[in-house]
Amino acid sequence: MVAVLDQHDDFVQFPALDSQVAENVRSYVEAHVCPEWWNGFLAVYGSALGLYAKPGLHRETFFDCKSNYSLNCQLVIMPHNLLIADYGIGLPGSVHNAYAFQLTWTAKDHEELLGDEHWIWADSAYPLETWCVVPFKKPKGGCLTQDQKTFNYHLSSVIFIFIFIFSILYHAPYFRFVFMWNIHLLL
Repeated sequence: MVAVLDQHDDFVQFPALDSQVAENVRSYVEAHVCPEWWNGFLAVYGSALGLYAKPGLHRETFFDCKSNYSLNCQLVIMPHNLLIADYGIGLPGSVHNAYAFQLTWTAKDHEELLGDEHWIWADSAYPLETWCVVPFKKPKGGCLTQDQKTFNYHLSSVIFIFIFIFSILYHAPYFRFVFMWNIHLLL
């Protein structure tokens, strides 16, 4: 973990709102998602990263709701190139994504990082904030309007790509090897 954190500043950088990187993200979103959503230029996704074996210290705290030993990982990603702008890793076991995300730099300093006119996309596990756009949830005993369903459909197309990529990189055996090998190279 120390070796990964040592390389943090070289590999993980939050784009400045007036940078060319941020402009590239906005152009991509405008062209591929929805022109009106160009100010939403990041997406967050969380997942549990399974541990190889039961940890030696504080063993049971790493036990999650799926009966595995794991760490929670939160990734804030740019949609045009899938580079990581921010992350949170290390909370053990059954930690809800909404709680784990609160500990990231993006959640803590969203006013400074995103300004007043930008936001990030997230799935329904995250809190609805002016800077964090999540899908509409079906009310108890009711149903979503057609506009809400349309919104959710387009939002899911943004989020799905991150879920898909993360799943391939981590869960498929060959890609897991490549993912872990790249982490090994950092060490």
